[in-house]
Amino acid sequence: MPALPPAPRRRPRRDHAGLLLALSACLAVEGRAHARADASATDAVATHAVATQAPAVVTAQQGVVATDHPLASAAGLELLRAGGNAIDAACAAMFALGIVNPSGSGLGGGGLLLIRPAAAAAPIALDFRETAPRAATREMFTRAGVARDASAVGGLAVAVPGEVQGCATALARFGRLGLRRVLQPAIRLARRGFAVGPYLALLLPRARQDLQRSPSLARTYLPGGAPLRAGQWLRRPRLAAALEAIARQGPRVFYRGWIARDLVASARRAGGVLDATDLARYQPVWRTSLSTSFGPFRVFGFPPPSSGGIALLEALNVLQRRDLRRLGHNSAAYLHLLAETLKHVFADRARLLGDSDFVAVPVERLLAPAYAAQLDQRIGAHVLLSASYGLSGATPRAPSGDRGGTSHLSVVDGQGMAVALTTSINTGFGSFVVGARSEILLNNTMDDFAARPGEQNAFGLLQSEANAIAPGKRPLSSMSPTIVTRDGRVVAVLGGSGGPTIITATLQVLLNVLAFELSAGEALRRPRIHHQWLPSELALEAEIPAAVGAELKARGHRLRTIRRPPEPYTAVQLVTVAGPTLQGASDPRKYGAPAGF
Repeated sequence: MPALPPAPRRRPRRDHAGLLLALSACLAVEGRAHARADASATDAVATHAVATQAPAVVTAQQGVVATDHPLASAAGLELLRAGGNAIDAACAAMFALGIVNPSGSGLGGGGLLLIRPAAAAAPIALDFRETAPRAATREMFTRAGVARDASAVGGLAVAVPGEVQGCATALARFGRLGLRRVLQPAIRLARRGFAVGPYLALLLPRARQDLQRSPSLARTYLPGGAPLRAGQWLRRPRLAAALEAIARQGPRVFYRGWIARDLVASARRAGGVLDATDLARYQPVWRTSLSTSFGPFRVFGFPPPSSGGIALLEALNVLQRRDLRRLGHNSAAYLHLLAETLKHVFADRARLLGDSDFVAVPVERLLAPAYAAQLDQRIGAHVLLSASYGLSGATPRAPSGDRGGTSHLSVVDGQGMAVALTTSINTGFGSFVVGARSEILLNNTMDDFAARPGEQNAFGLLQSEANAIAPGKRPLSSMSPTIVTRDGRVVAVLGGSGGPTIITATLQVLLNVLAFELSAGEALRRPRIHHQWLPSELALEAEIPAAVGAELKARGHRLRTIRRPPEPYTAVQLVTVAGPTLQGASDPRKYGAPAGF
């Protein structure tokens, strides 16, 4: 495999002149007088992304933060400038994302974090994924009288949140500045307000009916009965008070104090089983990252309960057996190979993967070269029928579609520490259950379990017994934080948002950089495909040429077109490293922008 393309050596620059400066100013000053500057700067990103479908890119040397919202990237940059490292910046950006892109993440959710200290041989994995409550049972969603959507909406959908304890744990081991300092940008955004961005404005009308379930959510996002529009000013004083309490008292107030009591009472009023002991006992888990070689590179992914790490590495093992450059980037032959590989990967996900603390996951077998050779031999010039492998008796149906859940951020600092962090409340706006006092939006992560083994979830993913519900268990996740090294040095940090499309998009961006030598911005700009085995359809972004689609159809693929905007789709956040030069890029599919200095 070729080396990464060298990044140009030049002074730090930003593709949107003055954009992040304006946004950073909005973090540091108070009042509605600054709403116009903030809204204008945010709209500049949206206009650029929609008109050109080009990513926002920054080149720097001291540090880069790439997120799916400019204000969150600015929050991370603030911590780097204050002397913090990549983990300080990542946690600051994560908390800020919960304010400015609340459909995807927040204090009521959880996540997965890969951190590679500058001198470490391999990244370390921190699992702060949500866990099933003590009173959860495998039959809780199949009992008579339980609503069909109870695993996705309402109190029963709520798992024990891990974001606050996860960040505190990471900061205690690797951070420099501490939780109180890290929370300040998010507190300011919540207390002083911010201009609603284009992505949130896009999602609110779609979620209107569910938002109306909660008087608190309706009051916040549907003032006067109408969804907030891009540029309108939004303050979150109650959420600011919760953040300030965490800054003063640490995670204890969230897991044992008034915030815990507020969340438990709200979840139980909505029919849930979350209790005070669930929160008091929650702990993140340090895990060992997984890896495989890809030419001269070493690619590191997250272990179970992430399905993303195994899926990415399994796919890379198969794909590197072919000459991808000879096939041609986004040619019909290349996309067919990708689709058929992904079908096998997702079938394995459905059959075999779950929380490795509860079930035996055959990681070594799935990542063995011999298994990659077997899968490679099954892939021919035409479609292999999905029914010939995977789970028997499956009844495919189309996914219900995501409402903008999950956020990812990638950070590299000037000392070489790298962080890939994916955080989520699961589907957009989670369970729609909100803490009455704190206004913390709770996750609906119970839907990531096999709520009904043998049936598909909201993302259309088939679930097996390996992912069945059990107290204290973590559900399978598509989150795929990824770090790539060469000769012991970090060369790429990436991950994405968007349910199972996280896996397929992260894989394609990774191949764009490692196999096709594309720059960070170009790697994100190129159109992508998605296949998850079931439903048996190949989704193509509309920018893929019609002739390529016609050839794929002739090979036996059933096609679906993804048009963006307005259809929400995976957004990847990428940082590449070439010598002393860092280049960050944020996916135009979610109107993000990186920050660097």
